[in-house]
Amino acid sequence: MATVQCPNCGAINPNGKRLLARCQQCNVYLAACRYCLFYDKRMMDCTHPARPEELRITDPSESLNCPDFTALVRGGSGRRVLRTAVLAIALTLAALLAGLRMYEATTTPAPEVLLHTVINTTPQLNLGEGTFDVKAFVRNDSEYTANEVQVFIAGPSMPDLVCEWTDPPEAYAEGPGRSISGWIGDLEPGQIGSVVFYFQPKEPTQIKLIAQVTSANVAGPQRLVIAGEVLP
Repeated sequence: MATVQCPNCGAINPNGKRLLARCQQCNVYLAACRYCLFYDKRMMDCTHPARPEELRITDPSESLNCPDFTALVRGGSGRRVLRTAVLAIALTLAALLAGLRMYEATTTPAPEVLLHTVINTTPQLNLGEGTFDVKAFVRNDSEYTANEVQVFIAGPSMPDLVCEWTDPPEAYAEGPGRSISGWIGDLEPGQIGSVVFYFQPKEPTQIKLIAQVTSANVAGPQRLVIAGEVLP
């Protein structure tokens, strides 16, 4: 059914050409001359070509039940309103889908990577004649970036050792329990990162440590045995 929008309050009403139709919301005449397409406010008169010359419309609030009345603002038909509603729903769903995809992109874990690690150590050291060095070299053997790569050092010999520094110095970090950590960071495919730990032994001992290499997206942490000897 054709509708008309009330120019006074904006409410949608049945067709304003109906006999003395009033707005269902504000009760003004929808067929008043002021709301007709053919009424010229500057001339204060009707401009329809079929208007008799002797008829002059000076009061725009008149509602003459004119057969030529044409509403200034029309509402859509029921079908048009339905199409508009369907379009609005479709746009809303599209926005929700785009938001969901963005959320999945930010929450989906990075692909798992494979790391290859080599540990070089000082096999034997006389007490007081240097440091027990542990050099860790980590290579990313996958096609994806390895995120937040770290090397943890722990084991039964940790109470007998003091880590004096690391290379690079900013790589050093305290680990959980009796362990220390060397931060390597992100490794691109094929890239090699490294960190060196410099330990000062407290007394002669057989050194037994474990190096564990981890990453935020590694398939599984690597564990490598570190062994050495500190002589008197």
